[in-house]
Amino acid sequence: MAPELATAAHVRYFKHCLNLLPAEATSQDATRMTLAHLCLVGLAALGRLEDSLSEKERAGMIEWIYAQQIPAGRGAAYGGFRGGSLFGPHEACEYAPADSGNVAATYSALCALLLLGDDLARVDRAAAVAALRQLQQPSGTFAPHPGTTELDPRFIYCACAVSAILGDWSGVDRDAATRYILGCCSYDGGMTQAPFHESHGGHLYCCVASLSLMGRLDALPDRRRTLQWALFRHAAGSGYQGRANKTADVCYSFWVGAAIEILGGHALADTAGVADFGLQCEAAIGGMAKWPSYRPDPLHAALGIVGYSFCRPDALPRMSPELLLPDRVVRRMRALADDVTRR
Repeated sequence: MAPELATAAHVRYFKHCLNLLPAEATSQDATRMTLAHLCLVGLAALGRLEDSLSEKERAGMIEWIYAQQIPAGRGAAYGGFRGGSLFGPHEACEYAPADSGNVAATYSALCALLLLGDDLARVDRAAAVAALRQLQQPSGTFAPHPGTTELDPRFIYCACAVSAILGDWSGVDRDAATRYILGCCSYDGGMTQAPFHESHGGHLYCCVASLSLMGRLDALPDRRRTLQWALFRHAAGSGYQGRANKTADVCYSFWVGAAIEILGGHALADTAGVADFGLQCEAAIGGMAKWPSYRPDPLHAALGIVGYSFCRPDALPRMSPELLLPDRVVRRMRALADDVTRR
Protein backbone atom coordinates (compact mmCIF):
# COMPACT_ATOMS: atom_id res chain seq x y z
CA MET A 1 0.00 0.00 0.00
CA ALA A 2 1.32 3.45 -0.91
CA PRO A 3 2.24 5.78 1.99
CA GLU A 4 -0.44 8.30 2.89
CA LEU A 5 -0.35 11.93 3.92
CA ALA A 6 -0.04 12.75 7.62
CA THR A 7 -3.54 14.23 7.52
CA ALA A 8 -4.02 14.86 11.25
CA ALA A 9 -0.72 16.79 11.47
CA HIS A 10 -1.60 18.86 8.40
CA VAL A 11 -5.00 19.75 9.84
CA ARG A 12 -3.36 20.94 13.06
CA TYR A 13 -0.85 22.99 11.06
CA PHE A 14 -3.45 24.78 8.95
CA LYS A 15 -5.69 25.47 11.95
CA HIS A 16 -2.72 26.90 13.84
CA CYS A 17 -1.82 29.19 10.91
CA LEU A 18 -5.40 30.42 10.67
CA ASN A 19 -5.20 31.58 14.28
CA LEU A 20 -1.56 32.57 14.70
CA LEU A 21 1.07 32.88 11.99
CA PRO A 22 4.44 31.17 12.55
CA ALA A 23 7.19 33.65 13.45
CA GLU A 24 8.82 33.42 10.04
CA ALA A 25 5.51 34.31 8.33
CA THR A 26 4.66 37.40 10.37
CA SER A 27 6.28 39.66 7.75
CA GLN A 28 3.46 38.55 5.45
CA ASP A 29 0.72 39.80 7.74
CA ALA A 30 -0.33 42.45 5.20
CA THR A 31 -1.28 39.57 2.89
CA ARG A 32 -3.16 37.58 5.52
CA MET A 33 -6.12 37.22 3.14
CA THR A 34 -3.99 35.09 0.84
CA LEU A 35 -2.60 33.07 3.75
CA ALA A 36 -6.12 32.43 5.06
CA HIS A 37 -7.22 31.33 1.59
CA LEU A 38 -4.28 28.92 1.36
CA CYS A 39 -4.96 27.39 4.79
CA LEU A 40 -8.61 26.86 3.90
CA VAL A 41 -7.58 25.33 0.56
CA GLY A 42 -5.26 22.95 2.38
CA LEU A 43 -8.04 21.80 4.71
CA ALA A 44 -10.46 21.44 1.79
CA ALA A 45 -7.96 19.42 -0.26
CA LEU A 46 -7.66 17.03 2.68
CA GLY A 47 -11.45 16.77 2.88
CA ARG A 48 -11.33 18.12 6.43
CA LEU A 49 -12.55 21.72 6.19
CA GLU A 50 -16.06 21.23 7.54
CA ASP A 51 -15.11 19.02 10.48
CA SER A 52 -12.03 21.07 11.41
CA LEU A 53 -13.75 24.42 11.87
CA SER A 54 -16.85 24.97 13.97
CA GLU A 55 -19.80 26.94 12.65
CA LYS A 56 -18.82 29.77 15.01
CA GLU A 57 -15.25 29.78 13.69
CA ARG A 58 -16.40 29.84 10.08
CA ALA A 59 -18.85 32.66 10.82
CA GLY A 60 -16.09 34.68 12.49
CA MET A 61 -13.79 34.24 9.50
CA ILE A 62 -16.54 35.29 7.12
CA GLU A 63 -17.10 38.49 9.10
CA TRP A 64 -13.36 39.23 9.12
CA ILE A 65 -13.21 38.81 5.34
CA TYR A 66 -16.17 41.12 4.75
CA ALA A 67 -14.56 43.66 7.09
CA GLN A 68 -11.73 43.88 4.52
CA GLN A 69 -14.10 44.80 1.68
CA ILE A 70 -13.59 48.40 0.62
CA PRO A 71 -16.74 50.24 1.77
CA ALA A 72 -18.78 52.11 -0.80
CA GLY A 73 -18.66 55.87 -0.50
CA ARG A 74 -15.26 56.19 1.18
CA GLY A 75 -13.62 57.64 -1.90
CA ALA A 76 -11.35 54.66 -2.57
CA ALA A 77 -10.38 54.57 -6.23
CA TYR A 78 -10.54 50.79 -6.41
CA GLY A 79 -13.14 48.46 -4.95
CA GLY A 80 -12.85 44.82 -4.00
CA PHE A 81 -10.99 43.53 -0.95
CA ARG A 82 -7.72 44.53 0.70
CA GLY A 83 -5.05 42.10 1.88
CA GLY A 84 -5.79 42.15 5.61
CA SER A 85 -6.42 44.17 8.74
CA LEU A 86 -2.81 45.10 9.53
CA PHE A 87 -3.56 48.81 9.20
CA GLY A 88 -6.70 48.67 11.32
CA PRO A 89 -10.36 49.30 10.45
CA HIS A 90 -11.20 51.38 7.40
CA GLU A 91 -12.23 54.44 9.39
CA ALA A 92 -8.87 54.48 11.20
CA CYS A 93 -6.64 53.79 8.20
CA GLU A 94 -4.81 56.94 7.06
CA TYR A 95 -2.59 55.19 4.52
CA ALA A 96 -4.70 55.15 1.35
CA PRO A 97 -2.79 52.39 -0.53
CA ALA A 98 -3.49 50.03 2.39
CA ASP A 99 -7.21 50.76 2.23
CA SER A 100 -7.71 50.07 -1.46
CA GLY A 101 -8.84 47.04 -3.40
CA ASN A 102 -6.22 44.56 -4.58
CA VAL A 103 -7.03 42.10 -7.35
CA ALA A 104 -5.05 39.27 -5.72
CA ALA A 105 -6.69 39.88 -2.33
CA THR A 106 -10.12 40.04 -3.98
CA TYR A 107 -9.48 36.66 -5.61
CA SER A 108 -8.40 35.14 -2.28
CA ALA A 109 -11.32 36.72 -0.40
CA LEU A 110 -13.91 35.33 -2.81
CA CYS A 111 -12.34 31.87 -2.73
CA ALA A 112 -12.17 31.91 1.06
CA LEU A 113 -15.81 32.97 1.34
CA LEU A 114 -16.88 30.13 -0.95
CA LEU A 115 -14.80 27.62 1.00
CA LEU A 116 -16.45 28.79 4.23
CA GLY A 117 -19.92 28.26 2.74
CA ASP A 118 -20.85 31.91 2.19
CA ASP A 119 -23.24 32.80 -0.65
CA LEU A 120 -21.38 36.01 -1.65
CA ALA A 121 -24.58 37.99 -1.12
CA ARG A 122 -22.70 40.84 0.58
CA VAL A 123 -20.02 41.15 -2.09
CA ASP A 124 -20.11 44.51 -3.86
CA ARG A 125 -19.93 42.88 -7.29
CA ALA A 126 -20.17 46.11 -9.25
CA ALA A 127 -17.25 47.67 -7.38
CA ALA A 128 -15.06 44.58 -7.77
CA VAL A 129 -15.74 44.36 -11.51
CA ALA A 130 -15.21 48.10 -12.00
CA ALA A 131 -11.83 47.80 -10.27
CA LEU A 132 -10.76 45.14 -12.76
CA ARG A 133 -11.71 47.44 -15.61
CA GLN A 134 -9.56 50.22 -14.12
CA LEU A 135 -6.59 47.99 -13.35
CA GLN A 136 -6.24 46.43 -16.80
CA GLN A 137 -3.34 47.98 -18.68
CA PRO A 138 -3.09 48.88 -22.40
CA SER A 139 -0.83 45.83 -22.85
CA GLY A 140 -3.68 43.56 -21.71
CA THR A 141 -2.14 42.59 -18.39
CA PHE A 142 -3.31 43.85 -14.97
CA ALA A 143 -1.82 45.78 -12.08
CA PRO A 144 -2.73 44.28 -8.69
CA HIS A 145 -3.43 47.72 -7.23
CA PRO A 146 -2.76 51.36 -8.08
CA GLY A 147 0.78 52.70 -8.15
CA THR A 148 2.74 49.50 -8.76
CA THR A 149 5.13 48.32 -11.46
CA GLU A 150 4.03 44.68 -11.01
CA LEU A 151 2.38 43.76 -14.31
CA ASP A 152 2.37 40.12 -15.29
CA PRO A 153 0.20 37.00 -15.83
CA ARG A 154 -0.35 36.48 -12.09
CA PHE A 155 -2.82 39.34 -12.08
CA ILE A 156 -4.41 38.36 -15.37
CA TYR A 157 -5.17 35.08 -13.65
CA CYS A 158 -6.58 36.77 -10.54
CA ALA A 159 -8.79 39.00 -12.71
CA CYS A 160 -10.04 36.02 -14.70
CA ALA A 161 -10.73 34.03 -11.54
CA VAL A 162 -12.67 36.94 -9.96
CA SER A 163 -14.70 37.27 -13.17
CA ALA A 164 -15.43 33.55 -13.26
CA ILE A 165 -16.45 33.45 -9.60
CA LEU A 166 -18.77 36.43 -9.96
CA GLY A 167 -20.05 35.31 -13.36
CA ASP A 168 -19.34 38.76 -14.78
CA TRP A 169 -16.64 39.30 -17.41
CA SER A 170 -17.46 42.93 -18.16
CA GLY A 171 -14.36 44.09 -16.27
CA VAL A 172 -11.92 42.17 -18.48
CA ASP A 173 -10.97 42.88 -22.09
CA ARG A 174 -10.45 39.22 -22.94
CA ASP A 175 -9.01 39.95 -26.38
CA ALA A 176 -6.29 42.14 -24.87
CA ALA A 177 -5.55 39.67 -22.08
CA THR A 178 -5.27 36.83 -24.60
CA ARG A 179 -2.88 38.84 -26.74
CA TYR A 180 -0.62 39.48 -23.75
CA ILE A 181 -0.63 35.79 -22.80
CA LEU A 182 0.20 34.69 -26.34
CA GLY A 183 3.08 37.16 -26.30
CA CYS A 184 4.43 35.22 -23.32
CA CYS A 185 4.71 31.99 -25.32
CA SER A 186 8.39 31.06 -25.48
CA TYR A 187 10.39 29.28 -28.18
CA ASP A 188 10.73 26.22 -25.90
CA GLY A 189 6.97 25.77 -25.39
CA GLY A 190 6.88 27.31 -21.94
CA MET A 191 5.25 30.54 -20.80
CA THR A 192 6.96 33.61 -19.40
CA GLN A 193 6.34 36.61 -17.16
CA ALA A 194 6.64 38.96 -20.11
CA PRO A 195 7.60 38.57 -23.76
CA PHE A 196 11.16 37.26 -24.24
CA HIS A 197 11.65 36.34 -20.59
CA GLU A 198 12.54 32.87 -19.27
CA SER A 199 9.86 30.16 -19.21
CA HIS A 200 8.57 29.60 -15.67
CA GLY A 201 6.19 27.05 -14.16
CA GLY A 202 4.25 29.61 -12.12
CA HIS A 203 3.60 31.84 -15.12
CA LEU A 204 2.80 28.77 -17.22
CA TYR A 205 -0.02 28.02 -14.78
CA CYS A 206 -1.32 31.59 -14.71
CA CYS A 207 -1.36 31.80 -18.52
CA VAL A 208 -2.90 28.37 -19.15
CA ALA A 209 -5.49 28.69 -16.37
CA SER A 210 -6.46 32.18 -17.56
CA LEU A 211 -6.97 30.97 -21.12
CA SER A 212 -9.04 28.05 -19.82
CA LEU A 213 -11.24 30.32 -17.67
CA MET A 214 -11.75 32.63 -20.65
CA GLY A 215 -12.64 29.66 -22.87
CA ARG A 216 -9.62 30.35 -25.08
CA LEU A 217 -7.29 27.44 -24.44
CA ASP A 218 -7.33 26.65 -28.16
CA ALA A 219 -5.56 29.97 -28.76
CA LEU A 220 -2.27 28.37 -27.66
CA PRO A 221 -0.09 28.20 -30.75
CA ASP A 222 1.28 24.73 -29.90
CA ARG A 223 -0.60 23.07 -27.07
CA ARG A 224 1.35 19.84 -27.46
CA ARG A 225 4.68 21.64 -27.08
CA THR A 226 3.43 23.56 -24.04
CA LEU A 227 2.36 20.29 -22.41
CA GLN A 228 5.74 18.78 -23.27
CA TRP A 229 7.55 21.67 -21.55
CA ALA A 230 5.45 21.11 -18.43
CA LEU A 231 6.03 17.36 -18.39
CA PHE A 232 9.77 17.89 -18.80
CA ARG A 233 9.82 19.91 -15.57
CA HIS A 234 9.69 16.63 -13.65
CA ALA A 235 13.16 16.21 -12.20
CA ALA A 236 14.32 12.59 -12.12
CA GLY A 237 13.74 11.02 -8.71
CA SER A 238 12.10 14.19 -7.43
CA GLY A 239 9.14 16.52 -8.08
CA TYR A 240 8.50 19.36 -10.50
CA GLN A 241 10.96 22.21 -10.94
CA GLY A 242 9.85 25.74 -11.79
CA ARG A 243 12.49 26.36 -14.46
CA ALA A 244 14.91 24.26 -16.48
CA ASN A 245 17.97 23.08 -14.53
CA LYS A 246 16.55 24.14 -11.16
CA THR A 247 15.91 22.11 -8.01
CA ALA A 248 12.43 20.62 -7.62
CA ASP A 249 10.10 22.53 -5.29
CA VAL A 250 6.89 21.10 -3.85
CA CYS A 251 4.76 24.13 -4.81
CA TYR A 252 5.26 23.25 -8.48
CA SER A 253 3.34 20.06 -7.89
CA PHE A 254 0.46 22.50 -8.15
CA TRP A 255 1.72 25.17 -10.56
CA VAL A 256 3.06 22.69 -13.09
CA GLY A 257 0.80 19.79 -12.11
CA ALA A 258 -2.36 21.87 -12.48
CA ALA A 259 -1.22 23.15 -15.88
CA ILE A 260 -0.73 19.54 -16.97
CA GLU A 261 -4.25 18.72 -15.75
CA ILE A 262 -5.73 21.63 -17.70
CA LEU A 263 -3.81 20.65 -20.83
CA GLY A 264 -5.09 17.09 -20.59
CA GLY A 265 -1.76 15.44 -19.79
CA HIS A 266 -2.62 13.63 -16.53
CA ALA A 267 -2.02 10.18 -18.03
CA LEU A 268 1.46 11.23 -19.19
CA ALA A 269 2.65 12.57 -15.83
CA ASP A 270 4.74 10.59 -13.34
CA THR A 271 2.14 10.98 -10.63
CA ALA A 272 3.77 8.38 -8.38
CA GLY A 273 7.06 10.27 -8.40
CA VAL A 274 5.41 13.62 -7.73
CA ALA A 275 3.34 12.18 -4.89
CA ASP A 276 6.44 10.59 -3.35
CA PHE A 277 8.26 13.93 -3.46
CA GLY A 278 5.32 15.56 -1.66
CA LEU A 279 5.58 12.99 1.11
CA GLN A 280 9.31 13.70 1.41
CA CYS A 281 8.49 17.38 1.95
CA GLU A 282 6.08 16.73 4.84
CA ALA A 283 7.15 18.28 8.15
CA ALA A 284 6.83 16.52 11.47
CA ILE A 285 4.75 19.43 12.81
CA GLY A 286 2.43 19.26 9.79
CA GLY A 287 2.45 21.18 6.55
CA MET A 288 4.91 20.80 3.69
CA ALA A 289 8.17 22.59 3.02
CA LYS A 290 9.46 23.58 -0.39
CA TRP A 291 12.26 21.02 0.01
CA PRO A 292 12.67 17.96 2.25
CA SER A 293 13.90 18.75 5.78
CA TYR A 294 13.02 22.47 5.56
CA ARG A 295 10.43 24.30 7.63
CA PRO A 296 6.86 24.34 6.24
CA ASP A 297 4.91 27.43 5.27
CA PRO A 298 1.23 27.88 4.32
CA LEU A 299 1.87 28.35 0.58
CA HIS A 300 4.01 25.27 0.06
CA ALA A 301 1.82 23.23 2.41
CA ALA A 302 -1.43 24.05 0.62
CA LEU A 303 -0.10 23.83 -2.92
CA GLY A 304 1.87 20.71 -2.14
CA ILE A 305 -1.22 18.95 -0.84
CA VAL A 306 -3.36 20.06 -3.80
CA GLY A 307 -0.62 18.85 -6.13
CA TYR A 308 -0.59 15.55 -4.26
CA SER A 309 -4.37 15.33 -4.71
CA PHE A 310 -3.95 15.43 -8.50
CA CYS A 311 -1.73 12.37 -8.15
CA ARG A 312 -4.11 10.53 -5.78
CA PRO A 313 -7.65 11.33 -6.97
CA ASP A 314 -8.77 8.06 -5.37
CA ALA A 315 -7.78 9.25 -1.91
CA LEU A 316 -8.59 12.98 -1.75
CA PRO A 317 -11.35 15.34 -2.94
CA ARG A 318 -11.16 16.38 -6.58
CA MET A 319 -9.77 19.92 -6.84
CA SER A 320 -10.41 22.25 -9.78
CA PRO A 321 -7.04 23.01 -11.39
CA GLU A 322 -8.34 26.31 -12.82
CA LEU A 323 -9.64 27.80 -9.58
CA LEU A 324 -7.83 26.12 -6.66
CA LEU A 325 -11.18 25.11 -5.20
CA PRO A 326 -12.84 21.71 -4.71
CA ASP A 327 -15.01 20.70 -7.66
CA ARG A 328 -18.11 20.67 -5.44
CA VAL A 329 -17.45 24.28 -4.42
CA VAL A 330 -17.02 25.28 -8.07
CA ARG A 331 -20.40 23.74 -8.89
CA ARG A 332 -22.01 25.76 -6.08
CA MET A 333 -20.15 28.88 -7.24
CA ARG A 334 -21.59 28.53 -10.74
CA ALA A 335 -25.08 28.03 -9.35
CA LEU A 336 -24.74 31.23 -7.29
CA ALA A 337 -23.54 33.16 -10.35
CA ASP A 338 -26.45 31.82 -12.37
CA ASP A 339 -28.89 32.94 -9.67
CA VAL A 340 -27.48 36.49 -9.78
CA THR A 341 -27.74 36.54 -13.57
CA ARG A 342 -31.41 35.50 -13.46
CA ARG A 343 -32.38 38.23 -10.99
